[in-house]
Amino acid sequence: MKLAIIVPRYGPKIVGGAETFARLLAEQLTTAGEEIEVWTTCTDNLGTGENVYPPGTHTIGGVQVRRFPIDSSTRDVARFHYLTAKFIQHAPTTVEDEEEWLANNVHSPQLYAHIARYGSDFDLLLFTPYLYGIVHYGAGIYPTRTIIWPCLHDEPFAYFAQTRLMLAASRGTLFNSEAELRLAREQLGLPTPRPYIVGGAIDDFTSDPARFRQRYNIKEPFLLYAGRFDATKNVFELITYFTRYKKRHPGPLKLVLMGKGEASFPRHPDIVPIGFQSEKDKLDVYAAATILVQPSLLESFSIVIMESWLAGRPVLVHGNCEVTRTHVQRSNGGLYYVGYDEFEATLNWLLTHEKERRRMGELGRKYVRTFYNREAVLNRFRDAVTVWMA
Repeated sequence: MKLAIIVPRYGPKIVGGAETFARLLAEQLTTAGEEIEVWTTCTDNLGTGENVYPPGTHTIGGVQVRRFPIDSSTRDVARFHYLTAKFIQHAPTTVEDEEEWLANNVHSPQLYAHIARYGSDFDLLLFTPYLYGIVHYGAGIYPTRTIIWPCLHDEPFAYFAQTRLMLAASRGTLFNSEAELRLAREQLGLPTPRPYIVGGAIDDFTSDPARFRQRYNIKEPFLLYAGRFDATKNVFELITYFTRYKKRHPGPLKLVLMGKGEASFPRHPDIVPIGFQSEKDKLDVYAAATILVQPSLLESFSIVIMESWLAGRPVLVHGNCEVTRTHVQRSNGGLYYVGYDEFEATLNWLLTHEKERRRMGELGRKYVRTFYNREAVLNRFRDAVTVWMA
């Protein structure tokens, strides 16, 4: 298999599910002996499009990575953000607005030229995620070799005419879960040529919870949020619920916020932002946590849930996210809530039932080790390639 993975940003310090999935798949396929290249840009921030990495060919995690600069010379960033807000607020928009939003998205003419020149040398070109101009424009160069790995959510951009056309023209589509595929077909009504559900391979790990607790001097039980600090991840609702919970249930419980983003948080004695963590340190945090809370409504898989389960910790997820709720229901690895009252009730139950809480963590770990181990996921991916190449 000769495969190029095209992703707008790439690297071990990039926070984002699609980008992490792309990196893990590239590394795991390379280790398995497949011929893999990653084509990406020089940015780590798709909002600003600032080029921070040097262009050229690099080896990252054993994978050959080619970086190309983003060209912002004709991009109206203010207009892009204005239109983004307009879509998110569900204000009336037109197809022309959608096209203008894509035109002012991040673009790399040098990357497009590379795809045009060398794309035909590869069996398949795998593009992820669907949200960015680089994916929309790049996918149109060799559509008969293109696989779209959309990482879909129920959000305005998924309803764009351009999103529908891009998917319809592709050779195949790759999904992270059955719930994501159902969303695409039944709710969004999107075309899904040669669909295949693969998911992500999450390698088992060892960790040291005491090392994290000593480093941050945290002795109390704590809830963990892991992910981007922005409104799309519903983290502000979690903070609101937590502060309300603490007023009603005074005690030692803390909320640890792990990740990065441009959002700021209210000062609270029991809210502890720890920022971005290295891979080793991140795993220690999972193991030290009492419960992982995943409040996001926009998930196509949720790596943080899988990592928490591998650490043996149960999860509490938002019941209105079908993907994360389905993982919990299938694994019995946690509980789910909708609204503050259910958040309070489920959290109280988990905190007061230690034996059952630990059992949920064990069941979650078994679920990940069974369905999302490296061999199982790579076998599913190879099966998908067989379908796409037929």
